[in-house]
Amino acid sequence: MPIMLPQVMIRTVQFLEEIEPIRAQIRCAADKTAHELRKAMDEQPDGIELLRRMKFTKMGFQPLVDEKLNLVEQINQTWTCLVSLNALPFLFARHPDAGGFQLNLGAGAGTDILSIAPGIVAAETFAAVHPSNNAKLSNDMRKLARQCPDARARYVFFASPEYGHERQHRLRSLELGLEGIEVWSIEV
Repeated sequence: MPIMLPQVMIRTVQFLEEIEPIRAQIRCAADKTAHELRKAMDEQPDGIELLRRMKFTKMGFQPLVDEKLNLVEQINQTWTCLVSLNALPFLFARHPDAGGFQLNLGAGAGTDILSIAPGIVAAETFAAVHPSNNAKLSNDMRKLARQCPDARARYVFFASPEYGHERQHRLRSLELGLEGIEVWSIEV
């Protein structure tokens, strides 16, 4: 059986007006998945069977590509994409010299947001119940420090139910090499 590599969707956004069409694609994939969930519920599976389908069958859709995938992965990709998109107005306002941004949307490797103009901005994004879950915040900060040490501005943006849109000074790390990375919560 061939190994399926994660889908990576690279998008370039040079103007704020380009954000809403991407959001619309994500919304469309979510609507298609809601339809699949309703069909699954019509079959009245027991709870374990429904959870099995969500985890292991392709009842969901890639947020930006018309391709099926499991629901759990769609949930993760959807919210990470939305955090990236919701960070863009902030980045455009703060870094008008960035020339726009390249978004690495999907489950593949790479920096989530990079300025088109080299060396201006690098950012990682994620969504979680709490930013400390699975050491995601710490891991993303280390990744930025390792992969983008020369970017003038480095950020980690996250969405979590307990946080609004603001800089998270208390969540920043004082570890050697991680200075200068700003942590921001983003509402989605």
